[in-house]
Amino acid sequence: MTVKTILIVDDKGDVRISLKFLLKNHGYRILEAENLATAKDLLSQNNIDLVLLDMNYEFDTTSGEEGLNFLRDQTSNASPPIIAMTAWSSVNLAVEAMQLGAKDFFAKPWDNHAVVMMVKKQLALADIARQQSAPSKPHQLSDSPSKHNPLLWHSNEMQQLRKQLMRIAKTDATVFLRGENGTGKSCIAQFIHHASLRKGQCINVNVGAITETLFESELFGHKKGAFTDAKQDRIGRFEAANNGTLFLDEIGTLALAQQAKLLRVLESNEFERVGDNHTYKANCRIICASNADFETLIDQGAFRTDLYFRLNTIELEVPALRNRVDDIIPLAEYFIKQHSEKYQLPQPILTQDAQTHLCHYSWPGNVRELSHMMARAVLMNDSGIIETHELAFKSSKNTGIKDVNNQNSVIQSEQNNGTGLSIMTLEEAEKKLLKMAMSQTKNNVEDAAALLGISKSAIYRRLEKFNF
Repeated sequence: MTVKTILIVDDKGDVRISLKFLLKNHGYRILEAENLATAKDLLSQNNIDLVLLDMNYEFDTTSGEEGLNFLRDQTSNASPPIIAMTAWSSVNLAVEAMQLGAKDFFAKPWDNHAVVMMVKKQLALADIARQQSAPSKPHQLSDSPSKHNPLLWHSNEMQQLRKQLMRIAKTDATVFLRGENGTGKSCIAQFIHHASLRKGQCINVNVGAITETLFESELFGHKKGAFTDAKQDRIGRFEAANNGTLFLDEIGTLALAQQAKLLRVLESNEFERVGDNHTYKANCRIICASNADFETLIDQGAFRTDLYFRLNTIELEVPALRNRVDDIIPLAEYFIKQHSEKYQLPQPILTQDAQTHLCHYSWPGNVRELSHMMARAVLMNDSGIIETHELAFKSSKNTGIKDVNNQNSVIQSEQNNGTGLSIMTLEEAEKKLLKMAMSQTKNNVEDAAALLGISKSAIYRRLEKFNF
């Protein structure tokens, strides 16, 4: 596991030392900067995962302008996540820092446990953001449940698919998996392999990620000296999958020239390494996957008909998550448990309203999106209960029900029920509750946040919104 690097930026040596000892004890690598110029140099010279940034660097200065200027510069340069810190517990400064890109905020003196949890949370969120923005890696299983997890087969649709897979797994028939991105096609390929009689490995290849010039080398291997960068002999994916399974993902992106080379191997079960005259035998089961429209590709001459029929001996559709609603809540709870254990955090539970929204969402990213959403909900939760507003739906138009977080609907009078409430908008009710919470806690932001059941950053945003 890669050790995370944290940069502590503070002009007070005792502050840096205290935080250094605290975080080093939790396995982090620590760099220190006593001023902002040094911090910028360290950021440019090192791969830093998180910054703890003091906001004030001049004696008796409480404006935080030095730290805010640094935040402006770093935000424009795509810096690592930044947690702001100051000896002056100013709501306005905290709000401004977070508006400029700071991910969180704590005041000195700090609570050690709270700071460690904050650091873990921001590092984990940064990892999730990188995974979402990076191309998927086919040699890694997605966050979908493995073949040992019965939740994968919870709905009637998946139970039916499982029966089909069990029928074909013991054969060597080529399988073509169709379905949207994120439905778990790579997991299905792994399931077929493990349920088969083959004892070799299941080798995953993202065909779309291989350049045309390296296609033969990747799939068939090469001899030393076959081309400029061929420093040594290398086996290809067909050899690596000997007596096992070769999973070709995104097969619809394969160029015509490469289609012909793949077809030859599938027809003859023979291939040669690049730069080698020796003919090798291919002994692996082929599973392909794609979400492409092959009928259109064939009509356009972009995909060979003979290759298509060679690949789709058995063609199966992996259903989209929105079409197997019975799986959504069991999968969500599975991912909550998984991510809670991974990040060593308490396991929260979903409210009934949150479950309703999950079941009505269209899930354009399917199971992969559900996993990322639950990971973020676990990391951002501090109440033990996941409310609807904590779920990062892409757009309210994707849900089949109204978005309770954004609508400005009117709260109807309940005077007939004896409550005595007058009509007000949600915004007015929110402002009134915020004012009451701040008054009751004597303007203590953390206590007010706990009272309202929202995060500290959420209450800072509302304080700024209503000009408190």
